[in-house]
Amino acid sequence: MSDRLIQQLQKIDTFSDEEIDILQGYLVDKFIRKGDHFLHLGQVSRHIAFIDTGLMMHYSIHDGIEIPCNFSLEGDWMGSLKSFTANSATEVAIKALEDTRVREISAEHLQQLFLSSPRWLLFKNHLVQLVFFTITQHNADLAMLDAKERYYKFMQEKPELINRVPQYYIAAYLGIKPQSLSRIRKEG
Repeated sequence: MSDRLIQQLQKIDTFSDEEIDILQGYLVDKFIRKGDHFLHLGQVSRHIAFIDTGLMMHYSIHDGIEIPCNFSLEGDWMGSLKSFTANSATEVAIKALEDTRVREISAEHLQQLFLSSPRWLLFKNHLVQLVFFTITQHNADLAMLDAKERYYKFMQEKPELINRVPQYYIAAYLGIKPQSLSRIRKEG
């Protein structure tokens, strides 16, 4: 198991070697090429994954345009929580913006993990809270901050994405036109 994954788990709680070994037994290494999908629109999400290396974009389609709603990179867990939990078709696709290596776990194995130790329920709660807080904060930013403030906040909170995510995706994520983003960047 990667050191990054173990470090992320230990931030949540002190997992024993045995608990980590159980998780290790369920994880499957996957490689996702740039442009390929981890999850397509309309699919039922049956897996979540930890990103070892790479960058993924969560997006929906509006008027034929991909609108990012989140980005996941090294050290993040990803999946469609709503689809995964409700066993329903996803409204959010997830595709690789870079070649990406993940450690994937199925819904069935995740349920077995939850039954193996109550500590894994802390892990589940952590992921659910993280998704909730991220979505809530992004929606609040879109509603309350002007375009310039949203961009500067993005730069401050996610500097590692500035040169890795195409500018038109950053503009769409921030709810502004690409031309406006170019103007804000020139003023900066």
